[in-house]
Amino acid sequence: MNLEQILLEKAKNQELGHFYILETSAPESLAHGKLLSFVHDFIREYYQKVEGHKQSLNHLMDHPDVFVLGNLGQVDEEKNDKFFKVEEAEGLARFFEFKPVQGKRKFAVITDGHRINPTVANKWLKLLEEPYGTSTIFLLNPRGGQLLPTIHSRAIHLRLPTKPDPLEFSNWNEMLIDLKQMTLSQFLENYGRSEPNLSYWVNELISWESEQIDSPVPKQKLESFLKDFQEMETFHQPTATKWTLFYSHVRDHVLPRL
Repeated sequence: MNLEQILLEKAKNQELGHFYILETSAPESLAHGKLLSFVHDFIREYYQKVEGHKQSLNHLMDHPDVFVLGNLGQVDEEKNDKFFKVEEAEGLARFFEFKPVQGKRKFAVITDGHRINPTVANKWLKLLEEPYGTSTIFLLNPRGGQLLPTIHSRAIHLRLPTKPDPLEFSNWNEMLIDLKQMTLSQFLENYGRSEPNLSYWVNELISWESEQIDSPVPKQKLESFLKDFQEMETFHQPTATKWTLFYSHVRDHVLPRL
């Protein structure tokens, strides 16, 4: 059972925590998109599988019961190094003062933990200690740095895995054999269950390509794939869409060279 499934089970059993800090050991250049994608997928699955909503959540900003504070999409490095403003901190607190509009639970996503200064943290102390109604806050820490003690001590800490469970997933060569024999739908059913595992296989693809002696064309195809993959992460495309891109690339540009 992966991390997303564990959190969904907790939500079904009314055991979901109020405040989580999410980190990953992925490189900083990928960490922001990886953490955002995980939270987006979890919140979408929560509303569909736990609360039974029929409409899919295509973007975090699409739902009236979801509040996002910080960077979405391409990170503005200049802005990304600035602390949150007091008005932004107050806006988050006000969001939780009202009951949910469409669901039973409200979510807040703070995308840049390093942008919290002591003044902002003090504004949130009561919110983090005494939740307003049924609510969950996800604080993302893509830089992996030490957070303020007043924030750190009040959270449940989660770290996204960068490798799949070896008992559930095959190695690279065995995965290629599976992919060659599977239709896209079969491949998605077997491999496309979680975002962290996708990042692992992309890294395996890069490692495999680095060992090949080919003409420049395959390397150009890899660069094109990585660019498209990064854009999908930036714009929070569904996990299945990114797995489909991976499947197509490997079928078209890896398997013919074996």
